[in-house]
Amino acid sequence: MPAVVSAYLALQIGDKQARNLLLTGRVFDAAEAHRLGLVIEVVPPDALEERVYALAHLLAENSPESLAATKRLLAAQNKTWLDMAIALAMDANAQARETADFKEGLAAFLEKRKPVWSS
Repeated sequence: MPAVVSAYLALQIGDKQARNLLLTGRVFDAAEAHRLGLVIEVVPPDALEERVYALAHLLAENSPESLAATKRLLAAQNKTWLDMAIALAMDANAQARETADFKEGLAAFLEKRKPVWSS
């Protein structure tokens, strides 16, 4: 499903940032995920439980119907575009699985070695 992830990622952080991450394949930390907008906040492990309870309390103070309506609205806003992007991404993913590079990448992963690309 990596191709589906690309559609969603571009929607979340924009095309340029998504291209950067997807084409380089680099690993990034929580601080960069926060900077990119992939996460709302980064919390130290020892403060996580307290933050979860504080956020739950804040949400519980709101109208359940209002929260549900807001979530539905946000989900519907990009549904058509995202559905089309996911369909295109799934087709691209299926085609990629037939390539020599995919097969070499999978073999290299399973054999715990660096891949030797065809071109």
